[in-house]
Amino acid sequence: MKPTPQKLTISIAAVLMLCLLVSGYFAVAAESGSAEDPLITQSYLDAVVTPKAMQAAEQAAGEQAGALSARINALTEQIDQKITAAAAALASDETFLKRIAAMGGGTAADSGTWKSLTLSAGQKVYLAVGSEVVLRSGAATCFESGGKGLVNLSEVGELTDGQPLSLYALYTATTQSSGFQAAERTKVLVTGDYSLG
Repeated sequence: MKPTPQKLTISIAAVLMLCLLVSGYFAVAAESGSAEDPLITQSYLDAVVTPKAMQAAEQAAGEQAGALSARINALTEQIDQKITAAAAALASDETFLKRIAAMGGGTAADSGTWKSLTLSAGQKVYLAVGSEVVLRSGAATCFESGGKGLVNLSEVGELTDGQPLSLYALYTATTQSSGFQAAERTKVLVTGDYSLG
């Protein structure tokens, strides 16, 4: 049985329509994602994707900074503990203390013994409470600590800030870090703890 011209026309039209639909689909699929037809719009990127990405980055950076800060604090505490332990060990090391005193940088080598010092002009000697000094040559002036200067045990008097020490007089400190300053090349005898400035 032969198809009628009307049925043949309808069949050809249906095949053509199907071809047009398939080619249109592929054309649309090929153009999607291009600059003219992006898969994601700029407004969506600006409003949704970018803020989320920034928030995630800030959170990760904050967590990393917190971890680094905790690590630094822990290391600082360990270093402080080691320094404290080393300082305590040195403070009880008699050999070390005597070597420092022999270099003229700290305390007298042995409390109760006299040590001879030669000072240059402008050099200061800070005395501990109870330390004593005798001016042998040169010139020196008193400086105060806590409003107190040096007590002259030879004449039972007190020196205040700026007053000169007398030759061969015996002075003692009644406050921590009071002392005297050499006005020229000066020699003194010191007993007790002192430091040079």
